[in-house]
Amino acid sequence: MNQQQELKKIKHGGMKSLVKRAIELGIKVSIFSPEHSLLKFELNKKVLFTKKGELPMEKRMGDMTRNKSLTKIILSEIGISTSKGFLAMSSNETFRLLKKNKISFPIIIKPVDSSLAKGVTWNIGSKNEIGKAISDLKKVSAFKKTKGFLVEKMFIGDEFRVLVLEKKVISCVKKVPASLIGDGKSTIKQLIKTFDKKRKKGFTIKIDAIAKDTLKKNDLTLSSVLTKDFVLKLRNNLNMSDGGRCIDCTEEMHASFKDICEQAISALGLTYGGLDFMTKDITSKKSPYIIIEVNSNPFYNMHEKPLVEGKGTDVSFKVLKNIFPELK
Repeated sequence: MNQQQELKKIKHGGMKSLVKRAIELGIKVSIFSPEHSLLKFELNKKVLFTKKGELPMEKRMGDMTRNKSLTKIILSEIGISTSKGFLAMSSNETFRLLKKNKISFPIIIKPVDSSLAKGVTWNIGSKNEIGKAISDLKKVSAFKKTKGFLVEKMFIGDEFRVLVLEKKVISCVKKVPASLIGDGKSTIKQLIKTFDKKRKKGFTIKIDAIAKDTLKKNDLTLSSVLTKDFVLKLRNNLNMSDGGRCIDCTEEMHASFKDICEQAISALGLTYGGLDFMTKDITSKKSPYIIIEVNSNPFYNMHEKPLVEGKGTDVSFKVLKNIFPELK
């Protein structure tokens, strides 16, 4: 297999964009050590090595951000709002700590260390649902490493992904779960087909068990016709790979929220990072907010064209410019 074929096999959404943009800018990218998945970036006489799945940025405390509980402790210590919750090991402990911490339903249960919403259950509204959520969680590999899990009060608001580079917010996008808007004449199946035509391969709506369960709960089938302007949310997770959308809100984001995100990334010792941020109104300083988690190696193709809706940000160029300042 040649170098170009190897580079095309990169799966990380940030690294894939970075390699493509680097080549466009005249930076030589090659596989340096296939057995160790090492990449080599060269421009003029400067050389940088990194792993295929790791963005080449400083991560002094990057490994700590994988532990969501530890991240919350650090951010809370400097006065940044995080989701109210606790670490638990069982259903009985969850019941006891919910009462002790005076946390009411709805709640979220998720792994301490995971990504892409694996093992996360949203909108839990009863003790019976807690048992099922923990049972589903045990199937996720991240749970097998830690055994414990996070229980959090569910925050009602919109979720945003914010990117910070060198102590400055460079992009903020609103994440919208896979949804359909009725027109009063098209079936759900037809609406999905129309939606998918506008999407890149791998980012279409999935009619899987979760989507089918949503239809069933709403007494709908793929042949049902949604009334005009009716919004049907097919799933809770916000992954673009499941048909989620991302809308650029960088310019609308209030300066106070930008300051909060920049402080969080600095406190965790990162040159670059992504934050999952929730608030009811991204434009208002008075709007309540929480930081859900921080990622030191985030996918960022959702912030770039063609995936993002709106202006978008050339994140790849900004990251490469940070590494190779001579780029124009």
